[in-house]
Amino acid sequence: MEFLLEWLPEILNGFLLTVEFTIAGVMLGLLFGIILAIGDLYGGKAVSAAIRVYVEFFRGSPIIIQLLLFWFPIPYLLNIIPNPFVVGVMVFTMNSAAYQKGYVKGAMEAVFEDQMTAGLSIGLSKAQTIFYVILPQALRLVIPAWSNEFASLTKSTPGLLYISVMELAGVARGIVSLTFRALETYGFIALIYLAWISAVAKIADVLYERWKIPGIEISV
Repeated sequence: MEFLLEWLPEILNGFLLTVEFTIAGVMLGLLFGIILAIGDLYGGKAVSAAIRVYVEFFRGSPIIIQLLLFWFPIPYLLNIIPNPFVVGVMVFTMNSAAYQKGYVKGAMEAVFEDQMTAGLSIGLSKAQTIFYVILPQALRLVIPAWSNEFASLTKSTPGLLYISVMELAGVARGIVSLTFRALETYGFIALIYLAWISAVAKIADVLYERWKIPGIEISV
């Protein structure tokens, strides 16, 4: 595998792009997912129905199709020139939000009843109780789900090659096309993915054990 040493700068750049898109997608997806969860729970039937359609589309279609939709036909209809970084982050955010909405909603429902009563009893409004009491506890419950979402989104980044982003898997494909050393190259890239995802999962486990709420669990 010594031949890979000369490709290390390209591999590192591809890995950093993979990390950037994944972290951006998960973090922005969390913020958007919180909005969707609150809208689903408290926005009324029309808002809840619209959110369900959104979630079903992004959970029910391949992320490659989502990337291609926002890379070709939608920019054409809007008469704009698409930017690969913007398109990638936007699609990863919307895709992740569709999943994280379910995690956050389930966690909020797990702590809602008793905590809402407690918040109202000390003079907080319903909105204040949601944002200052229920939501902070719910976010502690979804830490394991973040680990799953991070792993899933990381493994979706090869789809970015379809919109001209040379992330880690794209760099590997380029190396193989030039060297014809597929086994060593893809094996090395697979180890990078494994090490990165495993490290994040371990960090999430440590954080969850430190911040978990005894007696309250949700399925992810």
